[in-house]
Amino acid sequence: MKTMNRGKRGSKAGVALVYAVFGAMIAGGMVAASLTLSLAAEKGAQTKRSSTQARFLAEGGTEAAKKEIQRALANWEQVPSTGTTVIDGQTVNWAIRPTGFDDVVEDDSGIQTIVTGYEIRSTAQVGRFEHETLRYINAQATPLFQFAVFYTNDLEVNPGANMTIGGRVHTNSDMYLTSAGATLTLNTNYVRSVGDMYRYRKDQPSNTAGTVRIRQWVADPFNAAEPTSYYTMWSESQLASMGIGHDGGFDSTFLTGYDANGNEDYTDSGDLLPWGPGALDYWSAPEGYAGGGGNTVKCSDHDVGEAVVPRIGSVSMYEPRTAGDYVYDSASRSYTQVASGTGTHGKGFYFDNAGLVIVVETNGTTWTAYDANGANVTSSIQAVAGAVSTRTIYDARQSNGGSGTVRIVDIDMQKLHLSGKWPSNGLVYAAHKGAGTGTQAKGVRLVNGSTLPAALTVVSENPLYIKGDYNKGSASVSKKPAAIIGDAVNLLSNSWNDTKTATSGLPTATATTYNIAMITGNQDTNGSTYNGGLENLPRFHENWTGKACNIRGSLVNTWNSRYGTAQWVYGGNRYTAPNRNWTYETDFNDVSKLPPFTPMAVSAVDVATL
Repeated sequence: MKTMNRGKRGSKAGVALVYAVFGAMIAGGMVAASLTLSLAAEKGAQTKRSSTQARFLAEGGTEAAKKEIQRALANWEQVPSTGTTVIDGQTVNWAIRPTGFDDVVEDDSGIQTIVTGYEIRSTAQVGRFEHETLRYINAQATPLFQFAVFYTNDLEVNPGANMTIGGRVHTNSDMYLTSAGATLTLNTNYVRSVGDMYRYRKDQPSNTAGTVRIRQWVADPFNAAEPTSYYTMWSESQLASMGIGHDGGFDSTFLTGYDANGNEDYTDSGDLLPWGPGALDYWSAPEGYAGGGGNTVKCSDHDVGEAVVPRIGSVSMYEPRTAGDYVYDSASRSYTQVASGTGTHGKGFYFDNAGLVIVVETNGTTWTAYDANGANVTSSIQAVAGAVSTRTIYDARQSNGGSGTVRIVDIDMQKLHLSGKWPSNGLVYAAHKGAGTGTQAKGVRLVNGSTLPAALTVVSENPLYIKGDYNKGSASVSKKPAAIIGDAVNLLSNSWNDTKTATSGLPTATATTYNIAMITGNQDTNGSTYNGGLENLPRFHENWTGKACNIRGSLVNTWNSRYGTAQWVYGGNRYTAPNRNWTYETDFNDVSKLPPFTPMAVSAVDVATL
């Protein structure tokens, strides 16, 4: 019996063992199947990741190629046909082809833009996965001087007296608008900021003084027959007086809006929309306007795109360049020509293309002139005594209020014309070799330029000075398309006579007119150190109190000064501010009436992606 019982237990144990083995086999199969499925899922996920990564890389390459088109067009260079970019360590290839589309279009604010079409193919490979994007874009090249104000860095406006800006206002960065107890008026249908807009001073965020008002949209703000209606960009104190508590003004910080009665519709009396939709609504066309619709104010909330502009090297005598024709000697701060393609530098765009070049040696007194073909024409200009001369003047800003003068070269515009060497292409380039900062900045001054014989653009890598009326015109000579482009722009009145010194006090200015477009450098506001803002972008050196400074043209700041680096300071032996009678030159709305070699701001818009 015991034996039989042991047998039964053994039999049961054997069956259990069989079931255990069978179960293990099933479990093993399930594990194997699960592992297979897991591996398959992982493989599928990896495939999807690689495919997605390749697509994103290709799209990134397309964006890089689009930027390259903008950069090349802005700097007067040939758009490359092929290239590469590296994204997260991966090389992406791209190719660019013109589509043949070219046109000049005018937008709803009156800006004329040269539009050119391009096809971009971008290819990226991740593992065995390759992705190609095909995109069509339109590059839009807009003359910089079709803007009353154009900045690439932060635009700050804080006038101490009433000031009106008539014409388009654009910055590729942030915009700070306020007025020191006065009224700032933007009489335009175009105020654009790629960044944000703020209703306070950048150097003093708690300062929201004065009144800022911006015109509601009309089709042609330059037409006196159009209705004139403004909406206020409310300050913090103005909002408080309306019963709206907000730490800031009606600007990019006003995110939630104000619903006075809490019914969530923002349409009742006392309500105020959040900034994004509010900017579009409040600065749209006036109620009942029959001339169409548009929006005056737009910023990053409305996807305003960057407009690429020429790099500062375009105004340099020489700039770094692969396989250039010149090398730089740091000891003498000079450039020496070498065998073509073996150097480290090349001529800047304006220096290379000028119809007349005037170069002053490091001694500050010896100068040489060349025509468009590189021929030495110094003697021809010297034949008219005083057409070009050198001297020193006191620049209190560059000397930081102390003693020390700046060496300049004077170009007498009327005598230059008499010399017969007025540039046929309308471009003069003048600069000093070996210029530095402070009183070593050196400069170029234009004198006797009340009338100009022809359209003219004057460019220098140094600070530029204008003495007296410039391109004012007369009863017999009309004003011409004219521009100055330099490291800094200094305006001297009709009464300036070079007698100012560190201890002489401020000479008294007289009313002076400058019909010019200007591109000039500036310094950034740094902490509580204000850069002077738009109202002090052109630099002054006299007692202008109560005197009119008349500017009709365009004010552009696309770089920081490299030579005229002294910070803005008001009063003392520097200057006092003029009555700023500044307005946009409406002739520039016609591309055929722009100054010679007007640079472009280049944007790009996608047309189609395949």
